[in-house]
Amino acid sequence: MKFSLYLSDYEIEKVFSSLRWIFLIISFILFYVPPFAESLSFNKDTFPILFLFGIVYMAIAQMALAKVKDSHGKFNLLTKCGIVFDYIAFFWLMTLTGGMKSPIFPIAYLLVMHATIYWRTKGAVISSAAVTAGYAIFFYSFNEADFTNSVYFYMNLIFVWIIGLFGSMIVLRERAHLREKEVIKGLLNHDYLTGLYNHRCFQENIRQCCERDESYTLILADIDGFKEINDSYGHTTGDEVLQRLGIVFNELLPKHGGKAYRYGGEEFAFILSKNLEDLAGFFNELFQRLNHVYYSHQSEPVTMSLGAASGVQNESAEMVITNADRLLYAAKGNGKNCAVLENGTVYTNEEIGEKETLCI
Repeated sequence: MKFSLYLSDYEIEKVFSSLRWIFLIISFILFYVPPFAESLSFNKDTFPILFLFGIVYMAIAQMALAKVKDSHGKFNLLTKCGIVFDYIAFFWLMTLTGGMKSPIFPIAYLLVMHATIYWRTKGAVISSAAVTAGYAIFFYSFNEADFTNSVYFYMNLIFVWIIGLFGSMIVLRERAHLREKEVIKGLLNHDYLTGLYNHRCFQENIRQCCERDESYTLILADIDGFKEINDSYGHTTGDEVLQRLGIVFNELLPKHGGKAYRYGGEEFAFILSKNLEDLAGFFNELFQRLNHVYYSHQSEPVTMSLGAASGVQNESAEMVITNADRLLYAAKGNGKNCAVLENGTVYTNEEIGEKETLCI
């Protein structure tokens, strides 16, 4: 497996969740395990409460993190709660381990970076300000404002703000690169006009399907009389038809466990993880939606001819495409506005609930 330090927000949060457990164990060692406990002589009065609070919170957070993904709205709430907990635990430990001169102060740099990763410049400024405010309380309340303490105070805060601001710059640049990468990926895999996956993506996906053990169905579709639409109403109208169909297919195919592709020109391809016998509902909804896609002022609906072939294990992509293309031409020869399946079933737009057998 290739090692990479590039992590998603969800993966980063899992790392921080693991680090909390590590710091909790380290804290226990520093407070109770010789020779650290004798040498450091930290204040243990409220540490057991903090330790128990940390175990309970982190266990709950760990279980919650396992159930949500970074695209889920609850993930943002989880990260905010995690950062709040980190600051509470941090200043609590600072109080028990020497205040302003606490050896755990470098953890503040990690807290600032944590907030910066999720909320960029805003996170850097707010988290740095929070550390500054808390650290200032220790400085002015528990320490004499002599020269040595002042040096500790200002140098630590300077580094906190430097790390926050530079971290913000790095995160902003990384996010910009990520957006550019996603745009380029989208251009490589999607058709600009329809928003569907493009022919290149289709070829990759169908070959992947052929390598899997499970069966799938390939449907090739063609707009009936598309040349006449362009000739009679102009290419602008033709482009509008393609765009509207792109919207229909992008909404419909995911509902039926499939993907839609612009195969080329007025041709489309659908790959579904269903058998031919399970496609009645799909064609029913498809034809119903097509009946509401119009291309003229007379409200003439768009019709399509479709051919559906079954893809089985070890069958080549070329063979499946050839079969689907043959069935598409059979649909054209059967009067158009229908779907011809490899098992001989024909679904027509007018009578979708009825099936008839066609010899192919």
